[in-house]
Parts: sequence; structure tokens; C-alpha cells
Amino acid sequence: MDFKPFKMGKYLLLERLATGGMAEVYRARAQGAGGFEKQVAIKRILPSYSQNDEFRKMFEYEARLSSMLTQANIVQIFDFNKFGETYLLAMEYIDGKNLRQFVNKARKVNVSYPVEFSVFVINEVCKGLEYAHAKKDEMTGKALNIIHRDMSPQNIMLSYEGAVKIVDFGIAKAKDRVDETRSGIIKGKFGYMSPEQANGQQVDHRTDIFSTGIILWEMLTGRRLFAAESDMATLRMIQE
Repeated sequence: MDFKPFKMGKYLLLERLATGGMAEVYRARAQGAGGFEKQVAIKRILPSYSQNDEFRKMFEYEARLSSMLTQANIVQIFDFNKFGETYLLAMEYIDGKNLRQFVNKARKVNVSYPVEFSVFVINEVCKGLEYAHAKKDEMTGKALNIIHRDMSPQNIMLSYEGAVKIVDFGIAKAKDRVDETRSGIIKGKFGYMSPEQANGQQVDHRTDIFSTGIILWEMLTGRRLFAAESDMATLRMIQE
């Protein structure tokens, strides 16, 4: 079915980039006075979830948390508002592919990439994570203790101009989060979890470092580190 561009407020949605379980992402154009235009990415809650208070709060939290993070290796947030019955998050548009897409394409066409490339990508990721982990409240000076909790190749964007950007702080955890994750609830992609995350235990910034180490290992070896026939089997591999 052909996609037809449509408007939502000041944004013209041009192309659907991805659809997840509860939200979808579009390439869009922001329009303003005097012919002003800017290309952005729009993330919006799927209509069927727009009335879900828990997910709406999570979406609002993602917008609030991400807006605090202004660093070159983290996708920037520009705007968050409600349009009709749904919520829109406007963010920096990255013209490129995520790391999972890049690795899969390289494997498909049988092209190897140098060790230096892998080290460069992970080094840039670590810059963004270090910034987020060390971020303090600008008003109080207290540490926010931000943890991404979902570091995976899908959440690392590579732009065609050579930039490396971390995306999707949607399940990130900060010290002041109101709806604290209940003990034993597992969030994140199974194959990139730390053992404590896989066990549903309390995590700190080291879980992001562990996950990033898995990504580096896979880039260097060209194969998955924790991959089994089912999600539960994968979790058991990490737990053990």
C-alpha cells in the first residue's frame, strides 16, 4: 500500500521509517513562518495506545529525559506535543542506517569492515553514554543517574556523513523517575542484556557498558555472542 504524505500540526509526514509495538517513526518536514523548513524525525504513539496512561507517561518521560541530553553522539529532541488524540515527539533526523542494518548488509554482500571502524563506532557510543551517565540536574547539581538499558545495534545510528548517534531512551531509567520499574520486570533486547538485567535485578550504568561490550565483540567477530533458539534460552545463556 502506497504511503501518502499527511500533515499533523506544523509537521508534514513524508515517509514511514519504522513501526514498533506501540509507536511509529516518520521522516517529516517542520514548516514555519517565512518559508522556514527543517527535516526532522517524528515519533508518535500508535492510535490504539494513545489512551494508555502508562505508555503515555513513558512517552512523556522519554521526551523530558532526552531533551536534557545535548551531546553530539545522542539524537537531539526538538519538540513534544499533543495532536488530536496522539502524542508527537520531534527529533533530529539521521540520514543513514542503524548499526544492525549496516552489519546485516555487510554480511549479505560478503564485505568485511576494518577493526578500526568497529573501534571508532564504539568509541563514539561510549562518548554519548559517558555524557548521559554523568549528567546532573542543572538546577540542583545532583546526579540524574541516567541508564539507557537498551543498548543494541538497532539503537545506534550511523549517518552517511560519518556521525554515530545513540537513539531511543524510551526505557531509560533515571533516579527521579516517578513510575519506577517494578522489581523483576525485564526491559530491553534479550541478546544484549547484562546478567543482572536478565535476572530482573537492579542495574546501574555498568549494564550499558556490558551491552556495548557485546556489540563490539559482535562487530569484531562477525557473529552473535548470546543467541539461542528462543528468548528464554538466550536469557539463560546470559544468566549463566
